[in-house]
Amino acid sequence: MSRIVLTLDPVLEPEQVAWSIENVIVADMPGFDDAPAAADVRVNLTIACVAEEDWLTSATGDLSLAEGGHVALDDDRTLAQVAVGQVAFADALVVAACDPTFRDAWASARLVAVLKRLAPNVPMMFELPQRPITPVLAEQLLAAVPPRSRRGRIDGPHDPLLAGEPPLESDCGVTWVEFHSDRPLHPGRFHDAIDALLDGVVCARGRLWMATQPDEALWLESAGGGLRVAHGGPWLASMTDDELAEVSAERRALGALRWDEAFGDRHTSLVALVHQGDPADIEEALRNACLNEVEFAAGQQFWSTFDDPFGQFHADPCDDLDVAESTVDAIPGLDASDPRDN
Repeated sequence: MSRIVLTLDPVLEPEQVAWSIENVIVADMPGFDDAPAAADVRVNLTIACVAEEDWLTSATGDLSLAEGGHVALDDDRTLAQVAVGQVAFADALVVAACDPTFRDAWASARLVAVLKRLAPNVPMMFELPQRPITPVLAEQLLAAVPPRSRRGRIDGPHDPLLAGEPPLESDCGVTWVEFHSDRPLHPGRFHDAIDALLDGVVCARGRLWMATQPDEALWLESAGGGLRVAHGGPWLASMTDDELAEVSAERRALGALRWDEAFGDRHTSLVALVHQGDPADIEEALRNACLNEVEFAAGQQFWSTFDDPFGQFHADPCDDLDVAESTVDAIPGLDASDPRDN
């Protein structure tokens, strides 16, 4: 077995590379059948490098890559999206440490708390300016990667939101906030609540049951000051028998645990990694965005009359976004034919 080591450009997201290996057909290769690269290779490990000095600033900001001078102007990704995505997809982390003379101990501890929750159970090694990582230390880091690590696996919108069992207790003010509701969201009030997911929050992700869109879950994903909402695939309750036959046994089992006779598996589940925000404010904003008792009792016909700012795709900041003309943002793991525009 041969080992191939790829050093990615700092603005490339390893999840996109893994998706392409699994799904993009490699054609017209003499002596080989047309097939994805996954027919011959697999992702064994992903290592992300983190700059202790400024990673958290990048991961919680709203600068685009273009504004940071990294890519062409037509790339609308943000520094936060790339920084968070690289760490969340990693099997091992190398932290380029600050000079100990100038280190802020509190900032360093808070960074580690964020990394441990964003990439749980991932081995981490610090590289000091005066002590670079040797090949022996690198091999020790790779050997510490647990067997059930990600290793190129791409999660879908209906997979567990806290995979890897990250620490749930607060550390240096860093904590995961979990929100669950068996009532649908009012689209207008939820749009107003989005600010709560962007202020003092590293990232957020989750499935949304929008009152105006009963057949399909919406998928929310944020990093720093940017947030996007896109289609996340149909609920089990709205699938045909043929579609249900293609669903994994794990998802069907999870759906059965929360099944409601009237609404099936529809629900909202959202998690947010907070580093400076107030978890209580996030909980209150999301709870207020759910339908109240009177609205809930009125039923789907009434819910369908609500104005819906989300449409097929939604991004925040959204002042200049024409929702009706926007395209659906593809989500890894949904459909191999989906466009990959990031």
